[in-house]
Amino acid sequence: MTKPLGQNGHEEPDQTTADAVDATKPAVSATSADAAEPADGRIATEEKPVETGQPQESGSEDSAPALSPRRVPLILVAVALVLVLAAGIYMLWADHSAGNQSAQKPSSGASAAQVSQGPSGDAKAYKALQEVTVKPSVADDQGGLTVSAKGVGSKKKVADAPTLEIFMDPMCPWCGKVGRVIDPQLQRMISAGQINVTYNFLNFLDSASSDQYSSRVDNALAMVAQEDPDHLPAFAAAVFAADFQPNESSYQAVSDARLADKAVGVGVPRTLADRFAQGTYRPWVDKVNAYAITRKDAKDAKGEFSTPTIMINGRVWDLTAAAKSQGGLEHLDRALLKALGLKSQDVGHQGKMPSIGAQGKALAVK
Repeated sequence: MTKPLGQNGHEEPDQTTADAVDATKPAVSATSADAAEPADGRIATEEKPVETGQPQESGSEDSAPALSPRRVPLILVAVALVLVLAAGIYMLWADHSAGNQSAQKPSSGASAAQVSQGPSGDAKAYKALQEVTVKPSVADDQGGLTVSAKGVGSKKKVADAPTLEIFMDPMCPWCGKVGRVIDPQLQRMISAGQINVTYNFLNFLDSASSDQYSSRVDNALAMVAQEDPDHLPAFAAAVFAADFQPNESSYQAVSDARLADKAVGVGVPRTLADRFAQGTYRPWVDKVNAYAITRKDAKDAKGEFSTPTIMINGRVWDLTAAAKSQGGLEHLDRALLKALGLKSQDVGHQGKMPSIGAQGKALAVK
């Protein structure tokens, strides 16, 4: 598989199937420095209890049946003290609460879950991602572009459908191999409302091209997600087509015009495709990549990040084991359906939902 950064080059994966999947991980593996512990926005405070004493009363309980003129002022003082004390406690609580809210508020666009849990990767890289001014409004706070039958955006997920999160670089050869096997099924499941797919488009393989190919493709994909979301899954699959994806080890330049033609071929309007060259979201793409490769939740059992990585309902799915279980990478689509708990004959049929739902773990593939 392909591991990011440390990018003084990386080994080209073997071109075999089952055993090759086990022996070689997709093209790039970048192990970043230990990420700083993410801030979760909570403020630890210690409040000292306020001691309250009851005012001393004088006078005998055996005096006049009504309150004596002397006791009335004392009670009024006691009531006043209680009110003042209550107001003080409320002000302390309000200040503390406001402080927490201020600390929890991310720089832009973070979800409620992200606020409470903090980023899963490097906190500085996450902050830098939030501070990018020009970015797709449909992207989530971690740079993901979620596609469902309802459209693009994390708020448009099909509620009872599982979510696949995919990390890929357009130059990564193993991303192409995996995509060409599972993309046809993914597109059918997305259309039928059976699954949500969150794409994370990375660019750490820019170093393998002479013209920042990965960044240019990622920018184009982000523009399609923003302006023509219905064609995002088809375009994402098209850039990994065997007759289009460049060779990582012997790159031949792909022009902006050819990339635009590829998009138009899957239905993207020419007026949009011709604007890919403007690079509208290139700065955002850089920050998405810088943050994604530090995400702890996307690292494998060895603590490494590589592409492609697929997560099912927030948990990394072992592609190597899944491919082996079905006799090779060419049958990874069968392994995916088994992991989701969906029969092959039900793919693309509305109402036939994967058994693991929106929260379940991927089922063991045997």
